[in-house]
Amino acid sequence: MEISNPDRVVFPDDGITKGDVVDYYRLVGDRILPFLSGRALTVERFPKGLSGKGFMQKNVPRHAPKDLIARHEVPKEDGVTTHPVIDSKRAIVFFANLGVITFHIPPALVADWRHPDWMIWHLDPTEGRVDMVREAARRLRDALLQWDISTVLMTSGSKGYHLRTPLKSDVEWEVAARVARGLAALVAAENEGLMTLEFRKAERGGRVFLDWLRNAPYSTSVSPWSLRARAGAPVAAPIAWDELETIEPDGLRLSSMNERIGEDLWAGAEPIGLGGLDARVSDELEQAGIVLESFDRFRS
Repeated sequence: MEISNPDRVVFPDDGITKGDVVDYYRLVGDRILPFLSGRALTVERFPKGLSGKGFMQKNVPRHAPKDLIARHEVPKEDGVTTHPVIDSKRAIVFFANLGVITFHIPPALVADWRHPDWMIWHLDPTEGRVDMVREAARRLRDALLQWDISTVLMTSGSKGYHLRTPLKSDVEWEVAARVARGLAALVAAENEGLMTLEFRKAERGGRVFLDWLRNAPYSTSVSPWSLRARAGAPVAAPIAWDELETIEPDGLRLSSMNERIGEDLWAGAEPIGLGGLDARVSDELEQAGIVLESFDRFRS
């Protein structure tokens, strides 16, 4: 595939060009493709680099070749969103050539959107409080283990970390969302000086937000192995739990990823079922006196 303007500077503070971005996605193609393939993608584009205007794009580009980029329609109040769906490394390069820096993914495949294959918690701290988000990640991990839920860890390439748990194919999204929210509420209540479920930043009081909202259909989170549109070209990437103390949320960069792609740190993560867990979490919430109101992030 011919790359247009490969010498265009995308990350001006670092001298990283569009050609460098394309080369990065070629490098990690085998790692990132399993997370992108078969999902309704949302992409973040900077056609002129970070010095120009960027935008989020949910709809497939009109000129995208149909033999390379499939279409998936999702109804909305005022029409339809037609997401791109890919299944090849060549398609990833196609998007990188369009100025895509970041890929965002939903927790389920389009072929089975009611059954997510991941449950996700995003830990969002106050700017600069890496110490708090590290402690929150440890406490959330330990609390989830008490429910027999093991998690894998990744940097977000921004301020926080993501904890992810692979799910078996029979888990309904409503159950995954309730369990993710309920467990986050229980953990936050036990660590109220450190964590919160408060969506509004002004109400968080400097605490780490346990964002459970990535578990609804077509809600998105940054894909593992995706670049982020921030100075330094940070990467959202898997890390081992014993690296939590040494790797900051934006500590992995494009320039250092060649040495990290050899090992699949999540290879041993076994999918879990949530049978019976929904009721158990509900009982724990009731015993703790925690009432979870209906929530609409777009009206909060």
